[in-house]
Amino acid sequence: MSGVSLMLYPLHIAIIVYIWIIIVSAIFSFLQVDPRQPLVEILERITQPAFTFIREKMPFVVVSSVDLSPIVLIVGLQLIDNIILGGILYAFVQVVHSLIFTAIIIVIIASVVSLLHINPYNPIVATLNRLTQPIFQWVRRKMPFLVVGNFDLSPLVIIIGLQIVDGIFGQLLLGFK
Repeated sequence: MSGVSLMLYPLHIAIIVYIWIIIVSAIFSFLQVDPRQPLVEILERITQPAFTFIREKMPFVVVSSVDLSPIVLIVGLQLIDNIILGGILYAFVQVVHSLIFTAIIIVIIASVVSLLHINPYNPIVATLNRLTQPIFQWVRRKMPFLVVGNFDLSPLVIIIGLQIVDGIFGQLLLGFK
């Protein structure tokens, strides 16, 4: 580790710890854990100021009563952390990689939810459908052979496409380093 990165290492650790605090807080919120529990109260005190700031500056992060401010905060913190670790180009590549990975996870979750026939009026399911159905429909129109009976392979094609884009993008940008 170089001298500069050694000096910034405590900041890197603090960012990683805070990202995990955000993740735990989001899980507790999703599971609707009793907010009067001491651990939940502590997590709320630690995370809510940042969430409130994001919601004020970017009101579009609340989609159909689903609050995406934890995701925005995590991406922002990862960007800062990656700048600390490897510079701006490295940070840019990592953020794009994280966004593509998130898109892949969303496609997988949307596919599983559609197989389980969960209530489409559930706010999370409705948000997933709004995020994924346009691209699913586009792929189905371009490649109708992907739908075999009731089985739709368009999510698989989207995932493979996203992985190819991720690999090519990362190689191109890191090749210029």
